[in-house]
Amino acid sequence: MVQSDRRNGAEHAVGTRYREVLQLDRLLACQPETKSHDELMFVIVHQVHELWFKLMLFELEEVRDLLLDGRLGAAEHLLRRLVAVEHVLLSQWAVLDTMLPVDFLAFRKTLEGGSGFQSVQYREIEFLAGLKDAGYLDRVPLTDAERERLARRLEEPSVREAFVALVERRGLASLADLWQHGYHDQPAAHWELLRVAEALLDVDQAFGRWRTHHALTVERQIGYKRGTGGSAGVDYLRTLVASHLFPELWEVRSRL
Repeated sequence: MVQSDRRNGAEHAVGTRYREVLQLDRLLACQPETKSHDELMFVIVHQVHELWFKLMLFELEEVRDLLLDGRLGAAEHLLRRLVAVEHVLLSQWAVLDTMLPVDFLAFRKTLEGGSGFQSVQYREIEFLAGLKDAGYLDRVPLTDAERERLARRLEEPSVREAFVALVERRGLASLADLWQHGYHDQPAAHWELLRVAEALLDVDQAFGRWRTHHALTVERQIGYKRGTGGSAGVDYLRTLVASHLFPELWEVRSRL
């Protein structure tokens, strides 16, 4: 008789092996058959990015819902996890930086038509965090399922909107008021809100560092050539560096 192990919400047959739990046969079959060390490394780094993006979306959804429910401590905890994930993502650029430009050019043509610019999960992260850009849906080829996912993210509340609504429910007119009363007048009364605000900034700052290193890594490999997915390459990536997921939290610092 097959028994089940349901610890931690998981359900596996007793005796299930590591390989089966992680579905390693499927996972390790997702890389190309190639003799190029650099091509295999390039693909794996980007696949790992998408896995971490999946976790980030999972956590951002919960953060949004926790903020809507006013559960600040739990939201801050997951925001700290998101920062840790972003630091892992940032460290992966160092692996790509070991590749010589000539080695990248050797397989770059196999990427024509495909680019990180087309990562739907990356756009979902931006939309869910609060940086919504409906125009993106018209700039890249999307499947019906991808278009539906992004449209849903545009319509549903973002983390940014959930936090602003929470600040208002706590009797403050705006984030500027939170900064004024929290840092100057009544810090103890708004300490939980301020901690979450700072955690949101940590997430945004780490995301900005990731974008910056992304642009530098691309420039290191191809200079100012156009991107493989039709984007402007480094010029496009540099326009993203200055954008923020939570712009109000940066703007209010000029008013302190």
